[in-house]
Amino acid sequence: MLEKGEVNNALKQLIEDGKASQHRRIIVIAGSHAWGGNTAMSLVNQLPYDARLWVGSTEVLQKPADRLTVINFQQAKQWLGAEVDCLIINAWSGFDVNGFGALTGALKAGGVLFLITPPLSSWSHYPDPEHQRMVVYPQQIEDVTGRYLKRFALLIKDNPLLSFIEEQGGVRFQQGLVPALPSKGFGACKTAAQQQAVGAIINVAKGHRRRPFVLTADRGRGKSAALGIAAAALMEEGASRILVTAPALASTAILFKHCAEQLGVTDDQSGALVWNKQQLLFKAPDDLAEQHQICDLLLVDEAAAIAAPLLKKLLKSYPRIVFSSTIHGYEGTGRGFAIRFQLILNQLTPQWKSLHISEPVRWAANDPLEEFTFDALLLNALPADRAVFNQADWRQGTIEKINRDELVSNKILLNELFGLLVLAHYKTTPMDLRHLLDGSNISVYAFKVKNHVLATGLVAHEGGIDQPWVNDIWLGKRRVRGHLLPQSLSNHVGLPESIKLLGARIIRVAVHPEFQQQGIGRFLVSEIMTELRASGIDYIGSVFGATPQLLSFWQKEGFFPVRIGLKKEASSGAHSVMVIKPLTVQGTDILKEGRRQFARQLPYLLIEALNRLDSDIVLYLISNCDKQENANLTESDWADVYSFAYGQRLYESCIVSLKKLTWDMLANQQHDKALHDSDSALLIGKILQNRQWPDVAKQLNVVGRSQVTRCLRSIFARYLSKKIE
Repeated sequence: MLEKGEVNNALKQLIEDGKASQHRRIIVIAGSHAWGGNTAMSLVNQLPYDARLWVGSTEVLQKPADRLTVINFQQAKQWLGAEVDCLIINAWSGFDVNGFGALTGALKAGGVLFLITPPLSSWSHYPDPEHQRMVVYPQQIEDVTGRYLKRFALLIKDNPLLSFIEEQGGVRFQQGLVPALPSKGFGACKTAAQQQAVGAIINVAKGHRRRPFVLTADRGRGKSAALGIAAAALMEEGASRILVTAPALASTAILFKHCAEQLGVTDDQSGALVWNKQQLLFKAPDDLAEQHQICDLLLVDEAAAIAAPLLKKLLKSYPRIVFSSTIHGYEGTGRGFAIRFQLILNQLTPQWKSLHISEPVRWAANDPLEEFTFDALLLNALPADRAVFNQADWRQGTIEKINRDELVSNKILLNELFGLLVLAHYKTTPMDLRHLLDGSNISVYAFKVKNHVLATGLVAHEGGIDQPWVNDIWLGKRRVRGHLLPQSLSNHVGLPESIKLLGARIIRVAVHPEFQQQGIGRFLVSEIMTELRASGIDYIGSVFGATPQLLSFWQKEGFFPVRIGLKKEASSGAHSVMVIKPLTVQGTDILKEGRRQFARQLPYLLIEALNRLDSDIVLYLISNCDKQENANLTESDWADVYSFAYGQRLYESCIVSLKKLTWDMLANQQHDKALHDSDSALLIGKILQNRQWPDVAKQLNVVGRSQVTRCLRSIFARYLSKKIE
């Protein structure tokens, strides 16, 4: 073991090497809480740093810290775009993996991260406060496993680029990395690639329309800075209005900061920067998609965290647009974005261009902290290479329920599983990895071909909630942790007894991108349902952002909608929908009542909260409603419809009958092809959603109420004539 003086000398050498190489260093201090906190503080106080950030509790420190800013992990996002020389993370306070990923990006080149942990050999047994986020009623925090922490501790021990000091005697200091090459000057830019990106962004605003630019990079490559520098240059050249969008305003902090610096103005972090008469403004993605806004250029930052359907709407609406995405990031991955969105770009704007920035701006290449963070958070996870499945018939594959203890030591299996999950969903985060390993009600299924993962499914076991909570959950007075489906069935759908049934929620189904649209996902879901049925589960369900493709997938598997969210998610631009399939008699009764309730509520929701819901989603919901809930048309109803279609009776005079027939027509649309898609959209928008006449006229590209009325009369006349035939 090194003596105190030797440790101090080793630390000094570590700092000097870091400054020379422009690398960030990691020192893990593992032991008891008080020993670890005070050891870290004694080392920190030797460093010539002013910008010091401590994350977590300081109660164990024997004396107040010098020049130290103290925050908790909940404040991590406030440090996006900020820089510190020294970062101290007290993992005894709870190890927030998303916050860890965010805060490591704030550490400057040559800086040091001190990570204070319990003893590495026993860290996995520590009741981490973060486990509270994974506890599912009626379990306690002690019931959550420590697989993620065990894996993290193993990575520390196995990584030669980390330094660590253990209370029980282990000391290792990393030394002697090759100094970084001096960087060349590129004006406001730090690298040639960043300068090239700025030029490409400017070209989008000044060149031909409909030629979007896609900029990708890992964190720390100056991607957001390039957007800000380019925005400033365009404003200096006369661009009057540049719009910026991202999943949240906080995500654009670096962009606004660099634009303000170039223009010599103050950024008040309000999302509105004004220079002379020019503007750089932040707008939410769903607002931009909902209502087109005039601008010289639209910058979409962190596009990977925005759902592809919403990005597609922006691409269609804005002829000059730049998409920027982090390929590996704690807020979502860009790999899924790159694969899914490329198909859309090829279809709509085949002359799009792209650039990937690989050279770091904020630290030197091969940075030890970046490489460790990628491994620890699996930011670089990828599915199996397509080549391993060559000459294989997927029908010969096997489905396994994975023992999650195996995932800690089996790096290939974990990477292939998580790599698929990352590609499948636009908002996958490191916390999803921890939940995958430690979630107390999670089952993991893998569909393997030639011993590699071709598809995976995650299932959460829910329900079986005690009788005393029936009324409180139904009335919205109480929620228990977890149990999304049963609590929603009780409170939102109005089925209080449903919380006592046993349910299973399919959280995610992910199929290798090279083998999609072959029925693999449906086969996996079918096999999962077979096992769940044998285990006594009453029903199985899922909740997802409603798109025609996903709705069709679940419909083919016999799942029916029982609830739809009343608001769009800002980042996805979609309403969430809950679908259910019964597996027992009790489950069948719940679904029957749930469909009945949903059919009763939907007509009223469409004229209020859902009056902007896309017509194709509305059509799906109506066609899957319980048909018995819709009253049959009387002779008087048919007379009203006839008089509106062939006469000049007012729309308002016949509205009740028109609504009843419209619902019946759309509910049977799959069997009755009398309506065109444009007819359905008009009937939904005006008659069911009660949109204003000018809005409907704009939708039809006609002028005024009279022409809309003429179109409606034509639809009903055509329908009646075909009925007579």
